[in-house]
Amino acid sequence: MRLLAFVIVWLAPVLAFPRLGLHEGYTRLVFDLEARTQYQLAQSPDTLTLRFSGIGVEAADVDVSSPQVASYQVVVAGNGATVFVRLKPNVEVKTALLDDGNRRRLVVDVLTRAPRPSPPVQAQPQPPRPRPQPRVVVIDPGHGGVDSGAVGYVVEKEVTLDLALRLRQLLQKEGIEVILTRSSDTHLSPDKATDLGLRAEMANSKRNLFISIHVNSAPNAAQGIETYYFGSTLDQSLLAQVIRENGGGELGQRLTREAQSVGERLVRDLIAQSNLKFSRQLAHYVQGALLEATGAVDRGVRQAPFYVIRNARIPAILVEVGFANHPVEGRRLQTNEYRQTLALALARGILRFLNNGE
Repeated sequence: MRLLAFVIVWLAPVLAFPRLGLHEGYTRLVFDLEARTQYQLAQSPDTLTLRFSGIGVEAADVDVSSPQVASYQVVVAGNGATVFVRLKPNVEVKTALLDDGNRRRLVVDVLTRAPRPSPPVQAQPQPPRPRPQPRVVVIDPGHGGVDSGAVGYVVEKEVTLDLALRLRQLLQKEGIEVILTRSSDTHLSPDKATDLGLRAEMANSKRNLFISIHVNSAPNAAQGIETYYFGSTLDQSLLAQVIRENGGGELGQRLTREAQSVGERLVRDLIAQSNLKFSRQLAHYVQGALLEATGAVDRGVRQAPFYVIRNARIPAILVEVGFANHPVEGRRLQTNEYRQTLALALARGILRFLNNGE
């Protein structure tokens, strides 16, 4: 029995150190350790170094030639050993220590590193497209507050405000920003010259066009629609009307003279002349749309020194949509239907200019 036992021990296989396994995508090295065995790991780009103490193993130099490991070498010294695992490029190392009670196993997996995804091809940056600037229209409902304007079958300040509000709604539906010089029955200043000056200041270069809406009056049976752009020349037949719209009385006469002097100066200003050309074009678009919609008497497109449009830096016009004291036209101006017709026509003329005239 003693002999048999000796033979069995002598024939027991010696476990390899490490045990090697080749798998799809990785190479596994398993180190069987005793409970007292200590170890340290260190890694450089091409070598994994494992230092063991408290272990008895045999020296070895093994050519592996797996996709992940080229070879390993076991160097024995005293009661320890150092294992050098030569790594192939593009690998990563993962370790796990398994404890089986009296014995432990150190499992080292050398895996092929997953290829890093190529960075996406960067499209050449496109220059930002300029955003279209919002179109801005200034609507000036003539008179208001302490200044009623013309009075007949209708009151001018009431009609102009109603038309302006209707026109604003129509233009906003077309994506146009609208600025009103007044949105209720108010004046900008009780002083007429100041009031007109504040309205005129809104016709600045940050806007696209300016339209001042008025209702006419005359001692005779005059009727019809007329549209004005600024000019210094003044037909004597228009003098009373211009003075009235410029404040009336001595004030109206003074403001008319001031506006005329501005017009004479503009003759020498090429930029102003260009602006007047566009103002004339706008006036014709609006006048044509109003006549087409209403069938009213055509009193024409004319120039006059209205104070409210004297310093406009953008196309600017003044529209007289009818006569408050005419027995037919005045009564038409009382109705919602006719006012809506006028507002639609004003919007159509403005849009024609914005879309085609500039």
